[in-house]
Amino acid sequence: MASLQRKTVKGIEYWSLIESKRINGKPTPIVIEYFGNTKSFAEKLMKDRNENKILKSYSHGDTYALMKIAEHLGIEQILDNIFTPQTRSGVTRSKSLLLIALQSVCNPGSKKEFESWVCSTTLPHELNLPVKSLTSQHFWEQMDGIVETELARAEDAIVQKIFETYNFEIEKIALDYTNYFSYISSDNDRCEIAQRGHNKQKRNDLRQYSLALITTKESGLPLCSHIYEGNKNDQTEFYEYIKLLKERIPDYDPAAITLIFDGGSNNKKNFEALETHYICSFSLNSCKNLYDIELSEYTDITVNEKVIRSYRLTQEIWGKERECILTYSHALYVGQLNELTRDIASAICSFKELNEQLGNPRSKIQKSKEAIQTKIKKILSKKYMDTIFDTRINEQEDGSSIHVGYLVNETNKEKVAHKYFGKKLLITDQKDWSTSEILRTYREQDCIEKIFRATKNNDHCAIRPQFHYTDQKIRVHIFCCLLGLTLATILHKEVRKHGFECSKFHLLDVLFSIRRCWIKDKNSNKTTNVLETMDDTQTTLWTIIQTL
Repeated sequence: MASLQRKTVKGIEYWSLIESKRINGKPTPIVIEYFGNTKSFAEKLMKDRNENKILKSYSHGDTYALMKIAEHLGIEQILDNIFTPQTRSGVTRSKSLLLIALQSVCNPGSKKEFESWVCSTTLPHELNLPVKSLTSQHFWEQMDGIVETELARAEDAIVQKIFETYNFEIEKIALDYTNYFSYISSDNDRCEIAQRGHNKQKRNDLRQYSLALITTKESGLPLCSHIYEGNKNDQTEFYEYIKLLKERIPDYDPAAITLIFDGGSNNKKNFEALETHYICSFSLNSCKNLYDIELSEYTDITVNEKVIRSYRLTQEIWGKERECILTYSHALYVGQLNELTRDIASAICSFKELNEQLGNPRSKIQKSKEAIQTKIKKILSKKYMDTIFDTRINEQEDGSSIHVGYLVNETNKEKVAHKYFGKKLLITDQKDWSTSEILRTYREQDCIEKIFRATKNNDHCAIRPQFHYTDQKIRVHIFCCLLGLTLATILHKEVRKHGFECSKFHLLDVLFSIRRCWIKDKNSNKTTNVLETMDDTQTTLWTIIQTL
């Protein structure tokens, strides 16, 4: 039995007619009819009452705009040229992969959820899709047989076409890594890239695979990607990856490219292999003399309307003179001070527990000074603890009792915080660049970090959830997800060129709300379709989309 459902999104109420059906044995809500927000719902009721019409509407704006970009680039033709052509249920392999990409951008989910999503859009009408045939088995067969080298060739061909069609620059590119946990069983020996390692989402109990990604600094356009084992560290992968830049980056000219990357990739071997210019963070523990520079010597520089305290100098690092820029952040200072406070509290608890054991005659703890000194050293093993704590082993002359005296040296604590906290070091070989330009370029690296955050939630451009359990399927899945992200990035760039300023994902939300309505007279078979009434923002955006 159908029921009227109200859903509130960002404070706005939307109405739908919902019917519950069993799909694969599970009750699943199916949208029979979508009425829009409260105002639109009321207007439709009055129109239906007055004009005797039956209405049906579908989400239209996001899929229409992304397909327009895909058609302009000739994505399907590129994929047909590289992958072995095959057709299932009247749908080509290239179109199936493009549909996966669109789902990952607009409504991330499993292939089992594809039918319910695509039926809520105008795609079946626009592309004449055999929706009932687009099952998870269909997509599995279309993804099958594509190898890693073909995916790299397809990625490179798409990027080359983008640079021929749109105005993207590669003078500044960013490299970063992340990993994705999976639910791949430990018994699954068909998946070698899923390994246990340090997971950035704290799921160290699960197998994970890693992704290295290079993007443009402008707009965060993915240029090339590499999927690898989840137990490899960044430094090892960085050395292998920079060798691919010559082959993968369009019109590769190392003298004209500046690579921005995080400090986790740093070692002497990697720096020697670099051909491009670079800007990266660097551990201050490797340049401890820089801690001695007083904050009073730092100067204020405005970068993107934010004031940054910095100090610039030239120093030899690993046999070469490099430009060094120290920065100070009060927010970082506060965070590090809070962490220090937690470590002190933890050490105090450990000392109390140790003294309780020493005072318990039934305890089996060794009470020799050497054994106790070893335990004290372990308690103070965290950074700065041995400097901040003053300790002493107190023992009765007759040896009847022993305990550890400890005291937090507040003076030393203040010295540690003042000298070490809130500071960060950037190094570069761009000696002719101004300090503000170096800082601005490095800080814009968050474009790739935002991409990684987006790929780990279920709103837009998500790589997770992934329901594939072999290396081959995981690689194709990520290729499709990054293809969707690429289309969304180009769309965002083109819309911004026309003065429509918003984030990439807000843009997709606005487009999603643009719907096409099918109208059928009750007394005839004649059907027409029109766009629903749009507000000013939707109208402005839709006008821009028509010019792309």
